[in-house]
Amino acid sequence: MPGRKDGAPRAPRAIALLAALLCAACVACTAGAGHAGGGRAASPPPAPEPLDRIAAALGCVPEVTVDAQEVREGACSVEGQAFRVATFGTAQGRAAWLSESRQYGGTYLVGERWIITAPSADALTRARSRLGGTLDSAPGHTHGAHPSVIPTGTGARRAADA
Repeated sequence: MPGRKDGAPRAPRAIALLAALLCAACVACTAGAGHAGGGRAASPPPAPEPLDRIAAALGCVPEVTVDAQEVREGACSVEGQAFRVATFGTAQGRAAWLSESRQYGGTYLVGERWIITAPSADALTRARSRLGGTLDSAPGHTHGAHPSVIPTGTGARRAADA
């Protein structure tokens, strides 16, 4: 695997996303520690939505790539279009995954505890009609701040132009 210019190897996307989810889970556990009730053990997060059910709305069967309590992720294709499907134990886990993934760009169909990524919004039409959800998109990878958070107008430049 080629390394970066500084010699450090690149971390695969799945590992980076899983790390973000684990950080979100740690924050959630720490935030709950100060509540009254003291010694009660926190209940484990609910199991993620069934990955097969979400992928079936696309008309495919996913090849599972991540199978953890907090997240299940898989990939499949339909008529030459590649999809990634992820289901989450909590809406907070979904939000953390989406936040981390947006830096890579793409088109997302986002449900309460699931996300489907696709090459275009048109590719998500079938799944959206069956599952509902909200379409979201992000431009491709940028270095630095996300272009949507940089003001536009006189003298402002997009992050990609900086």
